[in-house]
Amino acid sequence: MVAAVSAIALMTGGHVFAQEMDEPVDTGDEVRELDQVTVTAVKREQDLNDVPVSVTAFTSDLREELALDDLSDLSRFTPSLAFSAGDDRVFIRGVGRQTNTNGSDPGVATYSDGIYDASTAAISKSDFFVERVEVLRGPQGTLYGRNSIGGAINVISKRPTDEFAAEARVTIGNYSLAEVNASVSGPVAKGVNLKLAGSYFNQADGYFKNAAGGPSEAGAEEVGYLEFQMDADVTENFSLWLKADTTGGNYRNRTTIYGGPYDRAPFPNGYLTPGPAFGFLTPGFNSKSSETTNPAIDDIRTFDVNTPTSTKIKDNYGLSTVATWSLDNIDIKYLGGYRTYYYDSYRDDDDTSMISYTYPLDPANAAAGEVLTGGPNCQWLLENVGQVCAPATIYPSRTFGYIEDKEYWSHEINIQSSDDADLWWIVGAYAYEEDFSQQSHFGNAAQPQMKTPLAAPENPSGDFITALSDIKTKSYALFGQADYALTNELTVTGGLRYSMDEKEGSESVRVLGYGIAPGFTLGGSGIFAPVLDLTASSISFQPAAGVDSAVSIDPNTGLAHRRLKNSWNALSGAAGIQWQPDMNSNYFFRYARGYKSGGFNAGGISQFPQTNEELIDSYELGLKKTLGNNLQVNATAYYYSYDGLQVPLDVQENGLRLTRFFNLEESTAQGIELEANWSPTDRLRFLFSYAYNDSEIQDACCFVDIADPYATQPGATPVGQPDPSGNQFQSLDGEMLPRTIPNKFGLNASYTVPLADSGDLTLTANYSWQDATYHSVFNRSYNETPSYEQVDLIALFRSVDDAYSIIGYVKNVFDEQGFDGSKGTFLYQPFGTVGQTYYMTAPRTFGVQIQMRF
Repeated sequence: MVAAVSAIALMTGGHVFAQEMDEPVDTGDEVRELDQVTVTAVKREQDLNDVPVSVTAFTSDLREELALDDLSDLSRFTPSLAFSAGDDRVFIRGVGRQTNTNGSDPGVATYSDGIYDASTAAISKSDFFVERVEVLRGPQGTLYGRNSIGGAINVISKRPTDEFAAEARVTIGNYSLAEVNASVSGPVAKGVNLKLAGSYFNQADGYFKNAAGGPSEAGAEEVGYLEFQMDADVTENFSLWLKADTTGGNYRNRTTIYGGPYDRAPFPNGYLTPGPAFGFLTPGFNSKSSETTNPAIDDIRTFDVNTPTSTKIKDNYGLSTVATWSLDNIDIKYLGGYRTYYYDSYRDDDDTSMISYTYPLDPANAAAGEVLTGGPNCQWLLENVGQVCAPATIYPSRTFGYIEDKEYWSHEINIQSSDDADLWWIVGAYAYEEDFSQQSHFGNAAQPQMKTPLAAPENPSGDFITALSDIKTKSYALFGQADYALTNELTVTGGLRYSMDEKEGSESVRVLGYGIAPGFTLGGSGIFAPVLDLTASSISFQPAAGVDSAVSIDPNTGLAHRRLKNSWNALSGAAGIQWQPDMNSNYFFRYARGYKSGGFNAGGISQFPQTNEELIDSYELGLKKTLGNNLQVNATAYYYSYDGLQVPLDVQENGLRLTRFFNLEESTAQGIELEANWSPTDRLRFLFSYAYNDSEIQDACCFVDIADPYATQPGATPVGQPDPSGNQFQSLDGEMLPRTIPNKFGLNASYTVPLADSGDLTLTANYSWQDATYHSVFNRSYNETPSYEQVDLIALFRSVDDAYSIIGYVKNVFDEQGFDGSKGTFLYQPFGTVGQTYYMTAPRTFGVQIQMRF
């Protein structure tokens, strides 16, 4: 923290430097004045540099110039913001969402037009539809509240125009990309403006190749989007804005590449059915490709599977409305939103294209020389039943099916002052309701026996694990904040928010095993090995916090079922002081209390399904300084005291791999964030961003690393004695919080060349670099992504009357391998090896975009 404060002190130390910069250097060009960006970060319109909050804003023009298409691109140039497209998780300063399991909440709140949105889709929407994206770093405990413990991201739509306007944009690129956007907007009556806009996106080829000959995956998708807006001045002091939108698409959205060796054990770690790669050790195996080793070891953008990835989003509809009643000195505003969608994904879950192989009999059975004790082994069958046993044929294709069916409503009403008095205030009430149904299907339907387990209900899906959950969430809040100008230069801020969250619903699970139980093994029973229902031995029947009913097992479906219910409440808020000694200087200190609701790890009927709330005490010291007319420098130093971090950790119980939720008692984090915007001439501009982040888990013991259950890997910190299964507990003390990027750097240079009377050509180069980052509380090499860099080149031509523009771009010019996530997997064969799965960023892409304005 001392280093952080010192860095800011150096940048603020002395008006001499500022005075020297007041007179621009004569370069032969006029000095380019900085653009003024208006934001609504604190629920009212203010200049970006006057807001006493750490916020980065991207206008549609800036995004177009830098070719920032989605949230992944925005994160490259936003200090301390990390986004993993692979698992759709957002982190700011190491605070975010550790799991997507039903009953858990994100740690960074996302808003669309000021209305809470439970997904990240709106943030990644094209600049064709979005006017501005605002990224607020640090807990927003008063005005945003719900799930904003790490920060908030607000997306503001392009509104209907009060004059007729039409636009069309066409983009073509490599990987057979084609995209069309179009909009028409204008008045239909006095004070009533409408807008209709839509897009069609199709990328036929994916970034990653399937060695088994299936379709390429990752980036390949076909998506349609349509929106309608109305902006109306209903009366002189009452305005109404409405938006309705719908989207749907088909995706081949492979998100991971397994880069390690195959586990050739008969039953790899956590497996309930035979391992696919074991087949490579057997004669006469049948595989869709000729690969017998993982091709990703030589080429990380190659995979080998016999089940293509297929994802569909349908029934996706959203409604948003903002109604404002303006009185003499106050505005009364209502913000309401509704969304529903259905997400259905299906993919290969074994990372091989193995179709079938013959599982060898145990040597005693093969020789028919000994009687084995216990279980229906082949020798017993031969002597007592007269059945001749044969080796079983294994069809090991494992699949993962995932379904989300979500519906949610958001309502907020606030009253705020609208005059220019020394006191500005806002009070409000908030309500949110969500119905979320989640299904996870771990399947082995290719194995015929999976559908007819022994002495148990039929299993028509072929799942070896079925996990279902339905959770209803209700969230309510009351909040208020005030800014009071003590003098013309000094302003104090204080705000409080009371939040209450209620969650209730049900969870169901069924667990089946094939050939793994003692006495019923494939080697001992061959073709007579049954599928056994392991549900009763895999779940917890014990009462626990959050459990609202006893466990029951449905005799018709075999699903174990119980209900969950609990509530949480907290007081959060913010306090700060802001000093603006002149119009070019903004110094601020801010304290904020952040809160995230407790939740459930629904779907597994585990012993401890609930976690408690998370709390953060945040301290920020910042400055926003304009030097002359052409240099803007923003800097922030922060310190967090973090209690109750919700972490899902895998555990091994009764031979099964399960996930449990844990609260880590105490963690700390600190960092420095810098941003600069420098325009030395009217034609040349530089944008710079940098973040240093550090964090440490304290007083956290003891946990098992599922990727290193025996604590033998470098960096392991064993504590105490192993459990009865041989699992070795480890301490997490001193580990860094997941997805805390230690160092991150972004630089943009743009130069505009006037082309006589035809228009302007802007040449842009982007450079970003990201440090090696851990993605688990176990800071090990197999959970770490290496550092990587990316260079983009963009050329933008705008006609003199802005009637059309043409963009040519090359992104990731040097085709660097980038990573935004990683996790390790323990291998039994070769024993003790840890394989690594990566979340990959896009390779080199290029294309041309043409936009016409009418």
